[in-house]
Amino acid sequence: MHQYKEPAVSPSQGEDILFAALEQNMMAAVLIDEQDRVMFYNRAAEKLWGYRRDDVLGQSVSILIPHDLKAAHPGFIRHHREGGDSRVEGMSRELQLERKDGERIWTRFALSRVVNAGKVCYLALARDATLEMEQREQTRLLLLAVDHISKPVIVLDTGRRIVQANRAFTEAFGLSLSEAAGKRLDSVLNIPDDPPDNRQRLQNLLRKNEREQNEFQALASNGENVWFNATLSPVLAKNGQLQNLVMTFSDITEDRKIRELERALLSAMRSNLPIGEMGEIICRNIVAVLGQAHASLKILQNNVPQRWACSAEKLDCPGVISRAVTIRRRDGVAAGILTIDTVAGKENRALTERVADISQHLAALVLEQENSRQQIEHLIKFDPLTGLPNRRHLQDYLDQRLATAETKAPVVLMMMVDHFQDVIDAQGYATAEQLLSIVANRLRNSLGAGQYLSKIEGQQFVLVDSENDVSSMTRVAEVLENAVSEPINFNNTTFSLTLSIGISYEAGKDRDWLLSTAHSAMDHIYRSGGNGWQFFNQELNRAARERLLLGASLKRAVAENRLRLVYQPQINIATGELYGLEALARWWDPEHGEVPPARFIPLAEEVGEIENIGIWVLREACRQLAQWRKNWPDFPALSVNLSAIHFHNIQLPMQVLDAINEFAIPGEMLTLEITESMVMAPDDELSARFQTLRDMGVGLSVDDFGTGFSGLSRLVTLPVTEIKIDKSFVDSCLTDNRSRSLLEAITGIGQSFGMTVVAEGVETREQLQLLRHIGCPVVQGYYFSRPIPPEEVPEWFLTTFPRLIAQEAQP
Repeated sequence: MHQYKEPAVSPSQGEDILFAALEQNMMAAVLIDEQDRVMFYNRAAEKLWGYRRDDVLGQSVSILIPHDLKAAHPGFIRHHREGGDSRVEGMSRELQLERKDGERIWTRFALSRVVNAGKVCYLALARDATLEMEQREQTRLLLLAVDHISKPVIVLDTGRRIVQANRAFTEAFGLSLSEAAGKRLDSVLNIPDDPPDNRQRLQNLLRKNEREQNEFQALASNGENVWFNATLSPVLAKNGQLQNLVMTFSDITEDRKIRELERALLSAMRSNLPIGEMGEIICRNIVAVLGQAHASLKILQNNVPQRWACSAEKLDCPGVISRAVTIRRRDGVAAGILTIDTVAGKENRALTERVADISQHLAALVLEQENSRQQIEHLIKFDPLTGLPNRRHLQDYLDQRLATAETKAPVVLMMMVDHFQDVIDAQGYATAEQLLSIVANRLRNSLGAGQYLSKIEGQQFVLVDSENDVSSMTRVAEVLENAVSEPINFNNTTFSLTLSIGISYEAGKDRDWLLSTAHSAMDHIYRSGGNGWQFFNQELNRAARERLLLGASLKRAVAENRLRLVYQPQINIATGELYGLEALARWWDPEHGEVPPARFIPLAEEVGEIENIGIWVLREACRQLAQWRKNWPDFPALSVNLSAIHFHNIQLPMQVLDAINEFAIPGEMLTLEITESMVMAPDDELSARFQTLRDMGVGLSVDDFGTGFSGLSRLVTLPVTEIKIDKSFVDSCLTDNRSRSLLEAITGIGQSFGMTVVAEGVETREQLQLLRHIGCPVVQGYYFSRPIPPEEVPEWFLTTFPRLIAQEAQP
């Protein structure tokens, strides 16, 4: 057997090792002898108390005792010495010590009674626990705060089991912490099956590891189903790992009721229900939210309340409380009254006030909607400029007349103010509208008994008369002509206006026939120069049908992109170079064949397609130009014709900018042609639009210059870059000295204004030589080329154009 061996270390060596261990210990170690003098004091003790070892060793331990305990400490030590039991005050004990500088700190403190050779000594071990105590206090205060907040709060572990809950949670759901601890939330709560996804909402929320929220319904401790908004927040460790999840709950039952109220009322408003039915819906929904209540609505008419709507039954019980809320429009004017009755002691005052506030705002919207509807109804049936009945009102009127007429058909006289577009181009829309109002008043003042006047569109009016004998109809037409033809003085300008009048009447015909045939007769007079009247006949009907069919074909052609562009070259005869090309729209129709521009362009204005055609021409020309520039970098500029209607559109600059940006075309490569009448019209908005286009680099060319030849002072003030001499002057320049003189004058004007002058319609060499002689720099016409398709332009430029230039160079 092995015998027991003594330790290899002697007692003195063991003591040395023990003291070395205590010296190097991270805990403060203090040993006192039987006289309460300090025998041992390590480096950790120096750091903890702030006293140096030399200040403490051999001194009474009282130097390390806090001032408030110095008096009691000797008795405490004596009690221990006399008690005779050796024990350690556990490390769980916290003790507050006082440092040399007076600072008090919390420590974890242990005290051992040591008996050696009959002498009683004490060993104290301590470490700084200030941070732990602060954290513990913060935790205590936080738990105390959480337990006293009104919102339910729970803490979950990573398995989504409940580990902590505050008082509000247990009170809200009737669960104690012991009942809920260790269980999943979706298993301890009583969750109704309605709505169908109710439980799924909570389960989806519990699956999340990031901050998220959702709404669900649960049975509360009071036995009612309550809507909660639950917010889930993760608690992460320093390494980012999930430690716990905190979930807070907010009772949103009232908010849900308010939202349902708003949703129901707004949904009803979108249905455009009658105002009475809307009032009943508002009242019913108020009662649905508040429960035992009654709601009523009244409209203020001249400050007198008039019944609007109310809920089904009034409250028939004592203690009824009434709240009246004034319904105000957006301008603050009182428009109605909302009254809500509830039962005292059975109401939620805050909820009632919220419902009243929301309901009065929605009721105000209903009243404004009704007011807007009435205004719209008026606008639908009356012309806003003249106050006369419009087309819709006219149609209703004619239908009623025809329904009651037995043998006599009413007479329809359709009128158009002649050449009114010239007034717009020359004077602008504001002046034109004023003149139109004067015309309407004159026509209104000329009405006789049984006559009805309406304004249907633009400058068109319709008079309906019950007297349908020929003499009466012609007399009425003459009265209308005389009423309008009297000169109108406005803004220091005299206007002499005339009418084109079409007359239609025939028993047994319906409203559409009377209106369309009167329009055909009026249109025939208008196209013939205006200032007259005509009865409808079958020949006019045939022409109207042809124009209708052609207009329909044109609409289809525009919609199906069946127009095309051709390009006529413009030559700088001074340099022999290609100056540019003019893009021209062409239309070939399978049924009508090749339709000339002189026919389909006016038709496009009639059927409302002229702006669509203009936008298409603009984009197609830019697209074609971009394609040519890829293989022909020095390709010259293109010019495009747009209608006056297009230039009056405020969107034109943006449409041009979109086109040149889409196809990467420099603005300087594009020129827009405008009519001389537009340039001469004193329209500030139009002038600003011209300047915007020029700021983009786009050129402006005055087409058909010389046909008006007025207002040259205005031409100076506008950013025009080019003027084009009308073909009619070129045609007669060789035989008419006045035409030649006019060519010379226009060329001189253009040069003096710094503008390029382009002569159109050059067809002979003699015309070309004359234009070269008078100094006109640019020409276009059949002499050099007819308008050619885009695919033939490169070949013409490379082959035909050099030959023509070489031919011109020969004497």
